[in-house]
Amino acid sequence: MSKFTSRPQNLYLETQLGIVTRTGDWFHTTAKHIEQFVPGLLEERDLDHLVEEAVAWVRSADSLALTLLLVLLIYIHPIFAAVIAITFHFFWYRFKSAFVTIYLGKVLKLMNKDGYLLIISLVIISLLGMNGQYLAAGVGLVFFFLMKLGLLKRLWDKIDEDSADQLSLNDRVFKMVLIKYAIYYNKAPSEVQHMENKFKELALSRKQGKG
Repeated sequence: MSKFTSRPQNLYLETQLGIVTRTGDWFHTTAKHIEQFVPGLLEERDLDHLVEEAVAWVRSADSLALTLLLVLLIYIHPIFAAVIAITFHFFWYRFKSAFVTIYLGKVLKLMNKDGYLLIISLVIISLLGMNGQYLAAGVGLVFFFLMKLGLLKRLWDKIDEDSADQLSLNDRVFKMVLIKYAIYYNKAPSEVQHMENKFKELALSRKQGKG
């Protein structure tokens, strides 16, 4: 059985193989498993909010890297700015789960919004163009579309797609979100290793189903 669950800001499908969001992000866990791993957590923080928080972290590499690039374009050569931004994107995308905190997640939700990204991009790219910094403006525009289309994310995903013996990057984030909220509500997560094994099991089942 599958069921649709929705909120004004989000839409996801929960199935036996996990949760898939409207943006195509998979988390290989279910409400039943979360209740098993962290008993009582869903009474304090419902699944909608947990998924929304995890999505904010998953999507944060694009918004943070674009913000960093736009700021750097004001101060340094556009090529150096692009190299730093791409390097940051790779690092943050791969290791963001180590930085998961409840409060920073709320900031990332705001930074991921289209309104924020459009306004900051429009303002800075326009200023660069008016100042005759056409290369910088061009780099900013190209990077904006790279982030909007998620092309760097797809590249990093392609590199990692055969790592079936490890938790996916999305699942690492969701696991850390669960642990952080468990600590916040003083509900010690039980069977953490079993939780990781279940993530891997559902991910492998989904891959085999595609094959």
